[in-house]
Amino acid sequence: MPRRSASLDPEALVAAMGSSVGDEVDQVLLDTTRELVAAYGVRRWSIDDVAARSGLGRSTVYRRFEGRGELLHAALAGDARRFFAAVADAVAGVEGLEDKVVEGFVVGLEALRRSVLPRLMETDPGTVIPALTAEPLPTVARHALVERYLALYPGGDRHRAEVVAEGLVRLAVSFLLMPSSVVDLDDAGAARRTLHLMVGALVR
Repeated sequence: MPRRSASLDPEALVAAMGSSVGDEVDQVLLDTTRELVAAYGVRRWSIDDVAARSGLGRSTVYRRFEGRGELLHAALAGDARRFFAAVADAVAGVEGLEDKVVEGFVVGLEALRRSVLPRLMETDPGTVIPALTAEPLPTVARHALVERYLALYPGGDRHRAEVVAEGLVRLAVSFLLMPSSVVDLDDAGAARRTLHLMVGALVR
């Protein structure tokens, strides 16, 4: 059977982020899909590949997912949920707006670096870069961060919180698109010190 093309749709990815993960079998299929996407990009794998690598039958895959598109977006949505969870956990016990922003950024950026996105930037840049920068993904990311910082501004100044959140989203995307930097991301302490210089003025 010919492979049906799967494309990365930002709206489908956002919708998948709001869906709950199924049982252990679903998770095996999603982990397998993530491995295939990391290795071959968005298009160069099939349902047969998922079935063979996971050790599950092709019919099992189709009972649980409609096709490659649903598998693709569900697998990438898992990375997105882990990113937002990492940021939320990182900032929960941090006092002070600037410290909270820097800590959330350092931890969130490390979560992004562990995700499938950096590998996709190498294997399938023509697909992932337009999707990464297209609506509604930037808006969803900004809104998710706004709620983390809104309460720290006097009077709940949403506009200021949105400006900070948008600046952080754009900065994070720039690190993904252009990873070469004077910021040593492999040294968390050095990264925090440098990011205080980079985001301090934005936060204040």
